[in-house]
Amino acid sequence: MKKILLLSLLVATHLLPISADSIAVNINSRKVDGIIDSKLYGQLFEHIYFSANNGLWQELLFERSFEPEHFAGIPPRDGYFDGWFVDDENVLHSPTRYEQPINLTSVSDKEYEISMDIKWRSYKLANHSWSGGLMDIRFAFKNKADGKPYFLRINDPYYEGRKSREESESPSFSIGTKDEIEVQGFGGRKRKVESIIPIISQKAAKGEIEEDGNWHNLKIRCFKNKVEILWDNKTVLSTDKLELASKNDIVFWVNYTQAYYRNIKVSTIGSDEVLFSGIPQDVKLPSVAPQWKSFGNGSFSLVKDDAVNMRYSQKITSKKGKSGVSQGPQNIVKGEKYIGYVYAKGDGKGRLSVALKDGDRYIVEQTLGKPTKEWKKYDFVLSSDDYSGDADLAIAVEGGSIQIDQASATTASGMKLGGFRPDIYKAVKELNPTCLRWPGGGYVAQYNWKWGIGPQEERVRWPHWMWMDYDQNVFGTDEFIKLCRQINSEPIIVVSVGFERPEADSTEILQDACDWLAYCNEPATGKWGSKRAANGHPEPYNVKYWEIDNEMWEMGIEKYEAAVRKFSRALREIDPTIKIIACGGFREDNDFINRSGNYFDYLSLHHYEVASGYESGPKKLQEQYLKYADVIANSPNPNIKLFISEWNLNSTDWKTGLFAGGFLNMCEKTPVVELGAAALFIRRTDAPDWNNAFINFDYKDLFVAPNYQVTNLWQDNFSKYRLAYSGDTGNLNIVATMIENGSGVIVKIVNATDKEETLTINGDWKKISNATYKYYAPGSLTAANSMEKKDAVSLKEKEIAPSGNSLKLTVAPLSAGVMIIKY
Repeated sequence: MKKILLLSLLVATHLLPISADSIAVNINSRKVDGIIDSKLYGQLFEHIYFSANNGLWQELLFERSFEPEHFAGIPPRDGYFDGWFVDDENVLHSPTRYEQPINLTSVSDKEYEISMDIKWRSYKLANHSWSGGLMDIRFAFKNKADGKPYFLRINDPYYEGRKSREESESPSFSIGTKDEIEVQGFGGRKRKVESIIPIISQKAAKGEIEEDGNWHNLKIRCFKNKVEILWDNKTVLSTDKLELASKNDIVFWVNYTQAYYRNIKVSTIGSDEVLFSGIPQDVKLPSVAPQWKSFGNGSFSLVKDDAVNMRYSQKITSKKGKSGVSQGPQNIVKGEKYIGYVYAKGDGKGRLSVALKDGDRYIVEQTLGKPTKEWKKYDFVLSSDDYSGDADLAIAVEGGSIQIDQASATTASGMKLGGFRPDIYKAVKELNPTCLRWPGGGYVAQYNWKWGIGPQEERVRWPHWMWMDYDQNVFGTDEFIKLCRQINSEPIIVVSVGFERPEADSTEILQDACDWLAYCNEPATGKWGSKRAANGHPEPYNVKYWEIDNEMWEMGIEKYEAAVRKFSRALREIDPTIKIIACGGFREDNDFINRSGNYFDYLSLHHYEVASGYESGPKKLQEQYLKYADVIANSPNPNIKLFISEWNLNSTDWKTGLFAGGFLNMCEKTPVVELGAAALFIRRTDAPDWNNAFINFDYKDLFVAPNYQVTNLWQDNFSKYRLAYSGDTGNLNIVATMIENGSGVIVKIVNATDKEETLTINGDWKKISNATYKYYAPGSLTAANSMEKKDAVSLKEKEIAPSGNSLKLTVAPLSAGVMIIKY
């Protein structure tokens, strides 16, 4: 390929002389320099911030199975992963990921004791990139004078790094305060993280902190300026160097740890006064399921172990008039039909109804009957002939008592599209991502694909809270493949290796991945193929691309490489025709390629560019990818290609458009890069983080961002035939391709500088019949679309008059555009 490129450039150079000071290119339209894979123009379709559930998949109701939520306990900027909850034995379960606190109580200046039984397990991470170096159980047991907490920390350093058990420091108990420290981040960059600075610490004796997860008794005895820590009734720490505070907040914390607590009590020392006992308020059962709000003067409660779906149902008893629960706002459109169902049972007296209501005003209502003691499904259709605007969807009872469960609603127009929300579906279809990587992303680590198949009403929600949601699993494998088929996109499925789960689960985890492949690809006569057929899809899906997990850096290359070999062999035994994608981004990528390259076809890399890198980012990335190309070319498998499976700029303004154009041009010019998937794809606008999505929506509208606009323009003018060109492009980022029917040339141009440039394009064609330039040039890096102004960044177009076989284009500063030259 390098020899062909050099020859092409030499031939092209002699087409027309170029001045050293000019910005001009000579295009050889008769020499194809390489083939570009259209699957560069893909998207990561992760279940993040309602992109799938209650987003593209038009389920209008949240928490449709009326389950109580686990307390998330996560700072709003994070918004993902599971939370605290209490099980049937009254044991408090901690979350398992990022640092998450839950408040117990506050104590004044009394002397008090915190006691509980506790057991825990941590995760062995080879590279604790996300954890910030804290993998522990912590107890904020007392405040300093400035109100900041003192912590008791129980920690085993073995889990925090690459060292073996013999090389690691001993497990320990410590008391300390939190402060910021600087640590090594990605790409050699430093970053600041919060860490516990110990005041006093003590190594644990053998058996005190172990990996077996046995129950232990912990007592934290707090005096005026002194604390004493007892572990299994033995004093392990004591200090009298603490400051005094008038108020002391007691908070449980965990980070990358799974912990269990029971018999929790806070009492005064020297008396029988109990200050706290039982479980935290935040995990107690509410009277109304979260996401729903009650109305009327009736009574409400969640009923356990009497439900159609999962464990809980919502009980409503009417006292006078209607009482019920509702969700909103819903976007009501005149003439639209709102179609759904709800399961109900009751005392035979209460009249069940559903309605669209705006405050106390009932826009439309449908009476469904008087439910009796057996669960029954009630279908409804609500339509407004004279109202458009916001309203709640309400389920009510009058004159008696009912229980309701598993409620669902969508629109008739969404059902016609196969279940998709029309405006988001239109935006997705118009962008036409050539491949979709699903279900994640970080989401895949928590996902079990078997939750998302079968009848919609039988699917249970996630046990984990992630990205602000308990996913209802309404969008699963069959819905994903349906979407891909409808928009002509190649499906890419990511399977989990379960690196956070115990080794004892490894066989089950591998089998889950194999079952998933079988469900998708084996004939209807097979075990899983027959289940697919029973779900209405007798023909195999023939999913070609399978990725082995996501961002496995914390697992470490040694364990991940072993997983790739194991999963690759097992998956290819089921379907030898599939393409395997392995995660890259390790410091040891070169060794990984040379040792295990025969086990995979693509190496998956991620890149989220800082906002200031909209111009420089693509250049640096090309240098990086060409280094991979050299390693691959000299490896046992020189056919490996790169899959840039997550890419974007960390912004939502015009800089994202400039970066998208420059990045896609770079990929089209870099043969080792064959597949691409941008992220984020779809995001609800009230999400607290990741504000760089292509499609941004709320409950009734959407707007697209500049990265969508430029990617759409680029893809609308895609050709697989890359052409050679020569000349001085100056600061312009240019790629040239041949229109696939041979009728002309496409030139994609990005000017990420604030300087206007004049570009001369010469070619070997006899004459130019016409030339059109479509481009974005909003004039400011901070120009951004919004719900209020959807076209702040708008497409412009102009005709360019040729002069013989050349033309001259004035390229606006901070612009991205496509020149179509017909001859």
